[in-house]
Formats: sequence, structure tokens, C-alpha cells
Amino acid sequence: WVMGSKTCRSAEPLAGLPRDEPRPVYNRGMRNDPPPPSIELRLEPDQLALYWMPTAALAAGNTEPYSVALGWQTVAQAVGLRMPTPLSLENAIATVEDAIMPASRWLAKPPASIAPPFTLHTRSPLLREVAEVAGVALSTPPARLSRQAVENLFNRLSDQIHRPGATDTALPQRAEWAAALLILREALHHWGVEWVELG
Repeated sequence: WVMGSKTCRSAEPLAGLPRDEPRPVYNRGMRNDPPPPSIELRLEPDQLALYWMPTAALAAGNTEPYSVALGWQTVAQAVGLRMPTPLSLENAIATVEDAIMPASRWLAKPPASIAPPFTLHTRSPLLREVAEVAGVALSTPPARLSRQAVENLFNRLSDQIHRPGATDTALPQRAEWAAALLILREALHHWGVEWVELG
């Protein structure tokens, strides 16, 4: 798919991905000096919320949080509480995009003390699991996950989904994990965020 166009909804498989390779270091090639986290991302079963950080330092401007009724359970239920099929994945992508794209207007009006580029911070357990599967060492701070790492992980999920009977043994085979990965992938892409720091 092409970044920034409608074709980003495509979830076509990548040909030739090895099945049982060791977890790659997905962050390789990314710059090592992302800006400090400025937005807290909370992904709950039925809600996604964004908060400017640190709240005590917010001086003026848009200090209200952003929330939308979309969580990992919402998306997992939409795909039938099982690993997605090609069709349910496409439908889930469209649902997630419609829910998270309005946050771009919120991100366009940060408090006076905060300026892009933004780095997200999250303690959400499922997003920590996504990072761990991507090879991030959560016990060695700062634990950071790049947008490219998330994209690579999503490509592996998509490849599995489009190969009936195939299982990528490096990926958790749970609908809620796939839902969290999908939400994070779409959020980082549409919000133009390159990094997530795991707390």
C-alpha cells in the first residue's frame, strides 16, 4: 500500500516471508534520538484515550484529553473473537481508521509547551506485548518501539491471514493481540508518529 493514500487500507500479504525465523531487531535503521514522550496513550477494552504529558507542565492551549469508543475488545469482537480473516481484517482496518483519524485535529492543537514531532508513551499491557513480540527489551529502559517495527509486525500478521492454514509461530494467536497491533499500526500511520515508548 502507499502511505498517505486510500490504498493504506490494503492488507495484501508479502511474498516469501520466512515462517520460523528468529525475531528481527525491527528498530534497526531508525534514529536513536526520538523526542521525549509528549502524549500518553491508553488503550483499554472499549476506549482509546490520549493525554498531553506531563500534565503538571501544561501551560496553555489544548489541555483536554482525547478519547474515542474504540478499544482492543471492540476490534476483537468485530473480527469474531478469533484471528481475523482477510475480509474481517479489511473491515476492521476501516473501522479503526474512522475512529482514530479525528484525533489528528486534536494533535494539531498541542499545548503551548509542546511541539511536534510527538512520541507516544504507553503502559497498556497489550501494547507492551506487541512491543515484546517485535523484539523490544522491556526490562531495559528506555524501551522504544518504532513505527516501522509495528508495520513489519503487521505485515507478518497480514501474510499469515492471507495464507489459509499457515501460522506464524512468532505471533500470539489471539484476537485481542491482533486487535491491539492493528489499532497501534493505524494510529501511528495516520497521526504521523514515529515512536512509542513503553513504560
